[in-house]
Amino acid sequence: MLKNPSFADFTALRTYGNDDYSAMGWEDLQAYLNEETVIIVEQFEDEANILNALRWVARGLPVNYAIRKARADHSMYRYRSP
Repeated sequence: MLKNPSFADFTALRTYGNDDYSAMGWEDLQAYLNEETVIIVEQFEDEANILNALRWVARGLPVNYAIRKARADHSMYRYRSP
């Protein structure tokens, strides 16, 4: 893992297709995460960004990197809740 990943590092980080976490919703993801992680990631107002960050935590990213990843994705792709 990079010590100080850049914005470009986060936008380049991909799953290259769907993985087990890609289709998971809020209920499924909570089973993989502790209460502290859920509270930290809930700083996003948009549910799509919350789920994006939670999926990256479930995939193994530290919480602070998952938050940065979700912010980078939102900035690049403007994820919105359906």
